[in-house]
Amino acid sequence: MAGSRRLKLRRPDRCVACDLALAPGTMAFWDADAKTVTCLECLGGADGSSSNGEAAGDEVVLDRGVPGASARRRYERLHMRRDQRAREKFGRLGGVYLALTSDPQSTIAWAQGSRGERLLGDYLEKIQDDRVVVVLHDRRIPGTRANIDHIAVTRSGAVWAIDAKNYTGKVKRIDRGGWFSTDLRLYVGRRDCTKLVHGMAKQVEAIRGALGEAVIWEFNVNIRSALCFVGAEWSLFPKPFELGGVWIGWPRVLGDRLIQDGELAPEHLHHLASSVATALPSA
Repeated sequence: MAGSRRLKLRRPDRCVACDLALAPGTMAFWDADAKTVTCLECLGGADGSSSNGEAAGDEVVLDRGVPGASARRRYERLHMRRDQRAREKFGRLGGVYLALTSDPQSTIAWAQGSRGERLLGDYLEKIQDDRVVVVLHDRRIPGTRANIDHIAVTRSGAVWAIDAKNYTGKVKRIDRGGWFSTDLRLYVGRRDCTKLVHGMAKQVEAIRGALGEAVIWEFNVNIRSALCFVGAEWSLFPKPFELGGVWIGWPRVLGDRLIQDGELAPEHLHHLASSVATALPSA
């Protein structure tokens, strides 16, 4: 964050003036020097602004989202639902049942996915720079139940749809074709994960629709997609690779691509990011 300003909190915090707990997504004033936040209620009394917290010179805040937030909420809902059902079914023994059993794998997968998104999100936040790359997290595709884990708008003109995967096993590109045919597939360990590659097309189209063809043409935008594995294994001398037009690799090498130089100015990045953030809101 650069400079003191009004913004939307990405993490829980407390007002330095009244000690009010502030939830993620709350609008507050960030003091860059003191590294504190002040709620808008206290800010109104402190700086003479109007009671609704609006002040002259307020900066338009780009809601960049919170990594893994929707997946975490989904896990918590499923976990609590199982907890409630167990206590209704077993009564006082419900706690014993829950202590001796685990959530089903379908529920655990949401927690693992959220953790993968947060790990990659933490890395992307380290390279987030309004002049080189603007990163959005956990964007909802309206009209569907799908989301895009991360979107990176870069100075090079590429806008990336990034899917974080918290899988175990070695990532490989394997040709399952015959002598006279090619059938390249993505494997992680023994699992055929090629469907992950095909699933990126929907995310690319969502970003294309968010920007619109006129903006894409004006700024010469190249919409790319990436599968980024945060906990998988790679060969002894690993190299990222592409499959079906989707880049596949790990966080550090992805970051090197995102920070490549280009011709877009900071105001262009903000304009593109704002267009995407408006059409694809936080999930």
